[in-house]
Amino acid sequence: MRFLLTLAVAANLALLAYGQGFFGPPPSEQGRTPRPLSQRNQQALAPSAPIPPEFTPR
Repeated sequence: MRFLLTLAVAANLALLAYGQGFFGPPPSEQGRTPRPLSQRNQQALAPSAPIPPEFTPR
């Protein structure tokens, strides 16, 4: 009985690892083409003015 429980836990861990992409791209991402890095979060890369010291957290 203990062997069956260990086998079930090992199978669940293996399926979790497969689904998360530990053995390559995850199944949910197959067939997709990633966007080039230049198209990701361009507004986050825009330079801005420095924050004045009175507005910085302490």
